[in-house]
Amino acid sequence: VVKALAAVRDRYGDDATSIDEVDGLSFEFSAWRFNVRPSNTEPVIRLNVESRGDVTLMQKKTAEVLTVLEESQ
Repeated sequence: VVKALAAVRDRYGDDATSIDEVDGLSFEFSAWRFNVRPSNTEPVIRLNVESRGDVTLMQKKTAEVLTVLEESQ
């Protein structure tokens, strides 16, 4: 989990308009945002991706973040 979160921070940290570490890692950008965190009850990493009404962007960014997470394993 630590390695996965570090990979996400390395990939998105410089481009984010804000980063919050209250519950995992939350990154915000002008048109989208996401949160990635370890589950408290299961051995998985939870990912939540949101956009400002752009479904295509949300799907693209979800796939992108998942690739970063998978490659960090």
